[in-house]
Amino acid sequence: MSSFVRSSTSIIPSVVITFFLFIGMHFLVNSSKNAKPDDRDQISIDFSPVKVDDEVNQKQRRIPKKPPPPKEPPPPPKMNVQQNQSVTNNMPTPNIPSLNLGVGGDGPYLGPMGSGVDMNQEGGIIPVVTIAPIYPRKALIAKIEGWVDIEFTITEIGTVVNPRVVDSQPNRIFDREALKAILRYKFKPKVVDGKAA
Repeated sequence: MSSFVRSSTSIIPSVVITFFLFIGMHFLVNSSKNAKPDDRDQISIDFSPVKVDDEVNQKQRRIPKKPPPPKEPPPPPKMNVQQNQSVTNNMPTPNIPSLNLGVGGDGPYLGPMGSGVDMNQEGGIIPVVTIAPIYPRKALIAKIEGWVDIEFTITEIGTVVNPRVVDSQPNRIFDREALKAILRYKFKPKVVDGKAA
């Protein structure tokens, strides 16, 4: 019973307020329809093009007067300058041997230009393309660092074949990514007697 009383005390005033709001809105809408227009309140709007004045108002400016020409400039002050009569040089003369270098191409010969570098010369293996391995997700989350020692064979064209893990620390965490990376390496092959070895 108390819930009925509680709900009725909130429902009845809300119905009364809503009823008076509807009556008030109806009165406001109908009062604006029935009102007679007042001639003073009407506003006329002209859509004709606006007339623009062709005259431009220019500001009258006065030209400043020229300053009077200056009087004769004062003569420069006379300075008493003494000239040195002679300068004696008491320094010893160095004994420099003359360099007789041939200007016409008869000097020392070092060989043709670029002869010191031979692209096919014998030498060590030079990596041309290096790829960084991808850090394993498990090691990245656990913040583990390590290294992998890999043994592999380089072909005549400089690609990597038969990679094999020799040692790693920690074991097996970085091995797979290191092997994937080393397979993508490219090397300049070692040259022996003019042939790739």
